[in-house]
Amino acid sequence: MMGFTGSQLVVADGVVGSSGKPIRVFSMHILSGGGGAAVVSLRSGTAVSGTIRITETGTISTGKTFTYGKYGYLFEAGCYCDVDANTTSVLIEFEQEL
Repeated sequence: MMGFTGSQLVVADGVVGSSGKPIRVFSMHILSGGGGAAVVSLRSGTAVSGTIRITETGTISTGKTFTYGKYGYLFEAGCYCDVDANTTSVLIEFEQEL
């Protein structure tokens, strides 16, 4: 069972939580810049080469929240956040074993 609940602010591509450990993502809040709507992908694993499990598009010059329900999305081998140039930041809420 999962043990640690937390959040992580992402401003560039990178691993969410502890690298390579199972992680359950419950929500993400995408903040887009003025140049266009941000596109954020959450990939399985620990690199940009991982399979895309979730892709969301934000709203220009504002924030947009996406929630994934009571059980969220499970990434068995870790989660990698891939952001585009229009992304100012992404706040990801998750649960992960320590």
